[in-house]
Amino acid sequence: MKKRVNPPPVIVDYDRIQSYKKKKYIEKWSLNRSRIHFTFKVIGKWFQGRPGMLFAESGHYIDGPSGAGKTLLMNIILEDMLKNGGFAWQNIEEFFYKPVKTFDIFDLFQDGKQLYRLDSKDDKGRYCKALVLDEVNATFNRRQNKQRDYNDVFIPLVKFLTTHRHQKIPRFYLIGQSLLLQDSQLQEIIKYRHYVQARKKWRYWFWRNELKMALVPVKLKVTNFIKTGTDENGQPIWTKLKQKMKIKVLPWMLETYNTHAFASMFDNLPFYSSKPKL
Repeated sequence: MKKRVNPPPVIVDYDRIQSYKKKKYIEKWSLNRSRIHFTFKVIGKWFQGRPGMLFAESGHYIDGPSGAGKTLLMNIILEDMLKNGGFAWQNIEEFFYKPVKTFDIFDLFQDGKQLYRLDSKDDKGRYCKALVLDEVNATFNRRQNKQRDYNDVFIPLVKFLTTHRHQKIPRFYLIGQSLLLQDSQLQEIIKYRHYVQARKKWRYWFWRNELKMALVPVKLKVTNFIKTGTDENGQPIWTKLKQKMKIKVLPWMLETYNTHAFASMFDNLPFYSSKPKL
């Protein structure tokens, strides 16, 4: 195990702080610093609009039945989020057509501590925009929270997600089949919940291109919830929002990520053979 390295000391420019108290602006005026230039920047931000709920800088939980399109929705979010630059982190190697890096959660967190930090800027100058943790139900089931090996990873993970902005990760997404299986501590740090359902049909596109019969989603219906408080038992209160999202799924969207990424983790296990009865 590598020894944890202490961060360098913070150098405070006290002279600069004092200069702010003496005069309104300490930098010399230039056209780039003018109010006209600033006004145009504000107008540009206004036209961009605020990001939708799926892209809000906070903690998200995407859930729904098996095969409902949870990972597909995440794929669509990343596709839109990273089209103008940036990169993301993932714990399972599944979004391989995008600038998404993979990390091992059991390397990052050990013995109740965070041993490494994730890069917030890559060697191409792109900034991190999101972190994705898929199949959290399989990794962190609330029934296991009294086991030491569970808490050795879970406790530093909760601390990491709680301080995600300080670690320069603006938003994170947890994906699982049911929020009820998650530890209440994990639910407390999530602000938005997105429940996914899919309408499926046989798509000719796959037969035309691959001679494959595929019953796949054609539309995703996303019901959004926001956490508004905590009940008397200490459980989060989720308020359902009136607006529902309907997202059209184009066939090529199903080809831009690995739909069997989690299943491939079991490929190296030996097959079980039952013993003959005596």
